[in-house]
Amino acid sequence: MRTHEFGGNMAITTQQRKELGAFLRNRRERLTPEAAGISESYGRRRTPGLRREELAQLAGVSVTWYTWLEQARKIKVSRQVLGSLARALRLDETESSHLFRLAGEVSPSSQEPCRRDRIPAQYLDFLELQDPLPAFISNDRFDVLAWTHGFCVLFPYFESLPPSRRNSLAMMFDSRARYLFPEWDKDAMEAVALFRAQAADQLVQPEYASLVDELTRVSADFRDVWERLDLAPSSPSVRLFDHPVLGRVELGYVKLRLAAVDATLVVYQPLRDRRLLERIRGLVEERMRSQLARTPRSAGKFDREGVVEDVPRVPAGLDALQPGVVGLEVERVPRNA
Repeated sequence: MRTHEFGGNMAITTQQRKELGAFLRNRRERLTPEAAGISESYGRRRTPGLRREELAQLAGVSVTWYTWLEQARKIKVSRQVLGSLARALRLDETESSHLFRLAGEVSPSSQEPCRRDRIPAQYLDFLELQDPLPAFISNDRFDVLAWTHGFCVLFPYFESLPPSRRNSLAMMFDSRARYLFPEWDKDAMEAVALFRAQAADQLVQPEYASLVDELTRVSADFRDVWERLDLAPSSPSVRLFDHPVLGRVELGYVKLRLAAVDATLVVYQPLRDRRLLERIRGLVEERMRSQLARTPRSAGKFDREGVVEDVPRVPAGLDALQPGVVGLEVERVPRNA
């Protein structure tokens, strides 16, 4: 299939240009003049939506150029114009992302790393159900946004990190990681290669550039690996751990891309030693009992079924005011505790 230079970042196919033109026309015809802020109109409308000249005026482009765009002609379109069209058409985030991708551009919603407060509650509930398995949700910058008790058990130094360092790439270059990963050289190269492949089109963004700059400054190991320019696919893999309690264990891990949000669920699981899951469960239960023992207790308020109600409580040591990184941990405590 023939391709043509159309967007700023990549070549797109003839079919993509046709899809782009059809999408623009569809959304133009859906948008009424009133919804677009046009109070005065002229002549009889064949459709209830906007005319091409009205949309072109709102977006700040010529009618001829916009007509060619809908007709899927081979023309250049910039990110700025795509943004103007998205605003003029009142597109939501999903529609805007689709528009940019059709034009061969990176979605604007992908430029800023996903925050914890943008993760849908259903995903957080699903993550909680993964306990005692070590599991976490991270964004494309590899920031750890939410995690299970099992994750804290597997990575004992995680909770000692400041929120800004709760990042799986930065954690790999923490001095303690060398003791945790017996195959650290291989695992570190894989982590960096995966980050470069996944964030390739975001590395000019300040949030991503600052992470790379900081790790380059503080870690000669990271600098050496980063300069290799290796790439790795996001696929299931296996890692060895030298855990201070569990000893040497082998865990597989899978990554599941979350829909409607730029984030990934990562889950570690025992492969061959099925008894390992029960050992991890025991450490998780011990951790939860320890946290509960540190929580002030008082007489509970029972609901009509006689069960103490559950109240989310941020455990000691976590910063509840940190907007970007909040641990997903819920302790069962009385409502009036």
